[in-house]
Amino acid sequence: MGEFSSPAAREQAIVRAHQAFEAEEWSTATEWFERLYNDQQTAEFNRYLVASLYHDEKYLVAEQFAAEQDTVYLATAETFQLRLDVALKNQQFIFAREFCELPAAKSWRDAGLTQIVTAEEVSRQALGETQRVLAKQFYHLGDVDFDEQRQRLTHARQLPLKEFMQGVQYLLVDPFLHPLMRATLLEELLRLHTTKTVQLHWLDDEDYTLDTSQLEPVGASQAAQTMQNYLHEDLGQQDPMLAASVSQTITLQLMMLYPFIDKIIRNPLTWVQIVAQQPVTDQTGAAELNEISEWQNRLNHFMRALFGPINHENHEKP
Repeated sequence: MGEFSSPAAREQAIVRAHQAFEAEEWSTATEWFERLYNDQQTAEFNRYLVASLYHDEKYLVAEQFAAEQDTVYLATAETFQLRLDVALKNQQFIFAREFCELPAAKSWRDAGLTQIVTAEEVSRQALGETQRVLAKQFYHLGDVDFDEQRQRLTHARQLPLKEFMQGVQYLLVDPFLHPLMRATLLEELLRLHTTKTVQLHWLDDEDYTLDTSQLEPVGASQAAQTMQNYLHEDLGQQDPMLAASVSQTITLQLMMLYPFIDKIIRNPLTWVQIVAQQPVTDQTGAAELNEISEWQNRLNHFMRALFGPINHENHEKP
């Protein structure tokens, strides 16, 4: 049994919800639209529920519901503005900027960014000490375990862009930061469409100068595309369960190798076959096989630190 005893009861609830909304009875509208949304998670019910919560000054709950369907707020200038307003009430400055950078937001981008800059300045003045604490915790991600790193990053997304970028640039050269977190920070820069040049301390213990305007998504690499095609079209047809398990490992490996995936994975098919513990079908030399094995052992070390032993981990060099 759903939220309503019959289709007629549901239709009646829709009428009451809209009546309350039009009358600006926000608490009542929230109650009805939340029931409707729980019954059916449509874009329309989500938008009305978020709008009701926003006008009722329930900003945190509004953010939680809006985040479930962010893309539905790119339909019109009005819905875009609602999503931006909710984000800014919750000091979600980094999300707000990334939302403005989405291609579908192009028409409203400049106006949106102007509002964000103003909100960031207001926040600096009103929440100065709070932001200093968030920034200090963010800048020292490498001092804590991965779960705490993720939690601190979530909080850091409430920092204005300037303070957030200072932290990111500091962390990208921190040798103690987990590679997955380093990749996550780089993806933040990609979504923010930054054009800065940053220094990066990478898995090979070398430092690199990186032009962030040249960053592309993990899945855009040639290696990622080749391996995903193999997992879907070949291994997926032979052994779907193994393909799903290997795909999870490959996804993590690609993230840790980002942004130099194609530099390291020059033979994607052999790489994925070794992960899956399958016979290598390409004519791959012993030196290259050893190099692949060494890289996978290095990556598996970081994964073991997070998840324990990898079930299909290759324990012997090919």
